[in-house]
Amino acid sequence: MNEIIDTPYDVGDFAERLFQEGVRTVMRYYNNKNSTTFPSKCLTPKEHGKLIAAGLKLAVVFQQRGGAGGFIDDFAATKGTRDATRALALAASIDQPEGSGIYFGVDNDFAKTAELDQIERYFGEVRATIGGRYRIGVYGSGAVCARLKAKGLAELFWLPASMGWTGSKAFLASQQWTLFQKFQEQQSTFGRFDYDGNLFNPSFADFGEFGGAPVAEEAPPARVASAPVAVFEIIARRGLNLRDGAGENFTAQRALPLGTLVHGLGVEGGWLQVDVNGDGIADGFMAREFLKPVSGGLPLPAPAPTPAQPQPVTPYAIAQAELARDVREVAGPQNNPRIVLYHSTTSDGAAPDETAWCSSFVNYCVEQAGMRGTDSKWARSWHDSGWGHDVTSDPRPGDIVVWRRRTGGDEGGHVAFFVEMVGDNAIRVLGGNQSNRVCIATYPKHGVLGSMTYDLLSIRR
Repeated sequence: MNEIIDTPYDVGDFAERLFQEGVRTVMRYYNNKNSTTFPSKCLTPKEHGKLIAAGLKLAVVFQQRGGAGGFIDDFAATKGTRDATRALALAASIDQPEGSGIYFGVDNDFAKTAELDQIERYFGEVRATIGGRYRIGVYGSGAVCARLKAKGLAELFWLPASMGWTGSKAFLASQQWTLFQKFQEQQSTFGRFDYDGNLFNPSFADFGEFGGAPVAEEAPPARVASAPVAVFEIIARRGLNLRDGAGENFTAQRALPLGTLVHGLGVEGGWLQVDVNGDGIADGFMAREFLKPVSGGLPLPAPAPTPAQPQPVTPYAIAQAELARDVREVAGPQNNPRIVLYHSTTSDGAAPDETAWCSSFVNYCVEQAGMRGTDSKWARSWHDSGWGHDVTSDPRPGDIVVWRRRTGGDEGGHVAFFVEMVGDNAIRVLGGNQSNRVCIATYPKHGVLGSMTYDLLSIRR
């Protein structure tokens, strides 16, 4: 089974079996009242105790109906206060630790401006009522997640599997999601209950879970920041074979249809090792040319941590991995999807590769390392916002260099990662949109290069 499952059923009696089957977190529900369809939907203290005793962690989502079927009135502002108050009472009943997360479900593809405005007001009331005691999450479409993220009304983002919902593909590609409900409508081989399997985005420190340490085995090592989850979509019209090895000479297990999403684990020549079931175990290989990255791209190399000194991925390591990909703009009306992916990490979202992308590149690298960027395509945002600390007097490789750049009557900027000083008045940097690609280039601290005048604003860390 998947490490993270969600289910509307009481699974307390199967807690030990769930742990044995590889489940580590069970996501359960808060609500106002159970229905005849799901008579055990709401998590109870008794079930909570059984799950914790078996060494499982929990995460919770509040959803009565959550707008399912298009009922936007479920998100009247007054209901935000009601639902949040009920969620607090249920959290108190199981001693849910403050600082963990409570998600609120938006279970419909709401996309109209008036609908998103109403959902925003609902979450405004939720946030005011919760009062900072718990982190607020949202289960909803990419459009809903993006709106609440931009407004600062949620900080945990659970994306449903329905990629046809508005903005969901773009939000998945942006790597701003915390959880992705990739495996829907599964059924356990014991207990006969339905569940969904979820992927966690390791760019985040956690997803708001809480609860016990394993009792049947040694506690797992502390989570270390790692490369972003790599999700790919099959683009072969007639489907794509899953093979036992990296080559056409290996046996084809089965063909997966057009549009199927798979989780990339590693690369071997022109083949991608994939996890189809979401349990972290390799299922076989697929031809890379028929797979389109929709989140994270090819798995990125990460520094190998040691037990004595865990070593997280840095923005500079991400940038070096992107350099190895030889990312560059595509001539003509087509766009390099990798550059569109960089843009999608900023507040204005995806954009063509002709749009200046040096800041989007830096934002992407910073966010993939689990840090917060500026969310801006404006290069000088890294200086103007006071991001990090000014280390201009003592830069190190991987620091972020920001210039003011002028050409004719136009004024803009450039931002990239510091590599080294070249003499007294030049800096080598690794950046995007340098000669229309990711590369290492040299720029003056203060001076003219080609038709442009550069003035160093600051170096940030």
